[in-house]
Amino acid sequence: MNLNMLSSRHLIGKHYTLTDYNKDGVTTTSPTHHEDHCYYHGHIEDVEDSSVSLSLCSGMRGFLRVEEKVFLIEPLEVTGIEEEGLVAVYRQEHLRRKRSSCSSGNDTVYDHGPSGLFQHSSLVYRPLGIRVMLVGLELWSYRDQIIVRDSPDDTLTSFLQWRQDNLLRRTAHDNAQLVTAVDFVGTTVGLATSSAMCTPKSGGVNQDHSAHPLGVASTIAHEMGHNLGMAHDDASLCSCSTRASARSCVMAESIGRLYPSMFSSCSVEQLSRFLEDVNPSCLLDTPLVDRIYGGPHCGNAFLEPGEECDCGTVEECSNPCCNASTCRLNMGAQCAQGDCCHNCQLRQVGAVCRPSTGDCDLTEHCSGLSPACPPDAHTLNGQPCDNGEGYCYNGQCPSHRQHCKRLWGPGKTNKRQHTHTHTPRY
Repeated sequence: MNLNMLSSRHLIGKHYTLTDYNKDGVTTTSPTHHEDHCYYHGHIEDVEDSSVSLSLCSGMRGFLRVEEKVFLIEPLEVTGIEEEGLVAVYRQEHLRRKRSSCSSGNDTVYDHGPSGLFQHSSLVYRPLGIRVMLVGLELWSYRDQIIVRDSPDDTLTSFLQWRQDNLLRRTAHDNAQLVTAVDFVGTTVGLATSSAMCTPKSGGVNQDHSAHPLGVASTIAHEMGHNLGMAHDDASLCSCSTRASARSCVMAESIGRLYPSMFSSCSVEQLSRFLEDVNPSCLLDTPLVDRIYGGPHCGNAFLEPGEECDCGTVEECSNPCCNASTCRLNMGAQCAQGDCCHNCQLRQVGAVCRPSTGDCDLTEHCSGLSPACPPDAHTLNGQPCDNGEGYCYNGQCPSHRQHCKRLWGPGKTNKRQHTHTHTPRY
């Protein structure tokens, strides 16, 4: 078996930090230096419907997927000690135990590679044009910073309040996910707030319910999907491939025998609607080159100095305007991406590229000279909006009614959250 692999350079932010707490609750935050080219993704050669995700940071860990068959890979242990160079490969359905955790009283310590969790989550989102980059990790070493209960609702409420009061003030980030070994009540393994990306409520809580990191990584991807406006898949209407059932899709309501790796057509449509209706500003903020670990690199889907375009790897690229191997425009193309680029040509001056999203937002138009839409502009702060019920602030109308409408959709007045359940089949 031959594997075609590429380095996942975009996975970890260059200024990624690790924060832990001493027994007195004092934080220590320090930058970490990860081994370069440590995470890889790709596919099995000559197998069309396949994917591979591997970490070589400390032994070999990851998975191989061939259609609906998933094989897990991890270092081979003999009497509890990892044997250098030896790995175990086994079918996913043979994984039958919950991950153990080290705990003392209410303290919980986690010890499986966090970056490995986000490796899988990042790969799941790549086909949607969304990159998940890890910018920081918090380890609650001696005691939890919130009361982690077996009620996922209570834990989510506490975690999001802690994020707003503490984490957002210390670390710039778009989304936060809590991973806990506390066994949530019933079959629920995750909970998140719907359509909350780029707001103080952007986050979720996830139970570490599997002996392999792929389990909780799938749950993180699912809960982040709720933050991005995706609902649970309707098994009668949604599928993520011609071979897979809705149960194999990321946004299936419960996890079955297989951990999902693809989003359904329903999820893709819901994401598109969320991006258009809500226009979440943090997702439009492409990271600067110096924030991406590994620096500029053709094939990472970020347009960087010296590139005319970047549509991802050769296997991923479906852009007819861009040469994925060189990151140069194809002959006759004026552009390859951007809201002011259509069929590889610049849109005419004055064409609307970003319509107004409300009373406080202005419409943007193409310049005719650039494929990029001008920066999002808004009315002056303090202008009345929503029929006098609120006042404009940074392009938003923070009235109570508009806040509910933005988060939960038209006609909704109560808080809506989504749970993720795990069907106990092992």
